[in-house]
Amino acid sequence: MLTIREYSHDSDWKKICHIHDISRLVELKGSASINAFIPLKDCYQDEELFQSSIYVGEVDQKIIGFVAYNKNEITWLYIKKSQFRKGYGKQLLSFVLKKLDEPAKVTVLNNNIRAINLYQSFGFQIVEEKKGKIPNTDVEAIGYKMKQNNP
Repeated sequence: MLTIREYSHDSDWKKICHIHDISRLVELKGSASINAFIPLKDCYQDEELFQSSIYVGEVDQKIIGFVAYNKNEITWLYIKKSQFRKGYGKQLLSFVLKKLDEPAKVTVLNNNIRAINLYQSFGFQIVEEKKGKIPNTDVEAIGYKMKQNNP
């Protein structure tokens, strides 16, 4: 059973870094070169992680994922790779959608099919395709801006 609680920097930082770093490699696959990978400890400031409200998901008191949002945008959602396809991403997304202003928005990489399918299952649709550089890199990628149309 998944428990969701507010992020606590002292106890959770290293764990969310580990989850991000492993899962980010999966996220980039097919969308961008491995050269776009930057560990969370090196990119969190530029990508404004702490400008968002952050929650962690736990199973048996072990963090298996985290989600962050700012106003109406989901800014981060990562699940530990070993916990993929167990419904935890859906549970974290459902939790955070209740906290967001409407309409909810998110940006995903074009070949992150797992994430695209997750958001579409919650009524998100692709509203814009944008090509640009992944933050803090010179790596080009295509991102989809998605918006929830029927919350």
